[in-house]
Amino acid sequence: MSPFDSWSLSEEQLLRLGRDALWLERYRDACQALSEYCERLKRYERPIAPPILAYYGLAVGHSQNVREGLRICLEALSQERRNPNIFLCVARLYILANNRRSALEVISQGLRISKGHRGLTALRQSMGVRQAVPIPFLPRKSAVNIRIGRAIRRIKKKGKTKTA
Repeated sequence: MSPFDSWSLSEEQLLRLGRDALWLERYRDACQALSEYCERLKRYERPIAPPILAYYGLAVGHSQNVREGLRICLEALSQERRNPNIFLCVARLYILANNRRSALEVISQGLRISKGHRGLTALRQSMGVRQAVPIPFLPRKSAVNIRIGRAIRRIKKKGKTKTA
């Protein structure tokens, strides 16, 4: 998208273009469209919705500067703590910044708000999060924990196949 194209687009079109580019992982295009959208709102002294700010932060993080993108996303999160999509944007940037621990914390916080959120659940699964050990005071590699864990997994698997 060239700067000349953005002048002919409405705010709604810029927002749609930015979101679509973001989900298609065309981060530079998303950054340009969302940047223009945010600039227009600032110019007319209108507030930027926190989810949009988080999308812009995600685009900035992927296309320009991870720290700046993370700063923008955390600002959006401080404005609205009940939107799981903002948590998803923050977590994706923490992963990009190789901060797995913070990403998992943010994912957990987001899942407390929205237990079945597809994006957060998929991101958590892709990270390969381990289950809690059956007996916490024993080491994870303890033979007792391993056997109990396998038995629990078998029981859960049988329960799922009976209901399916």
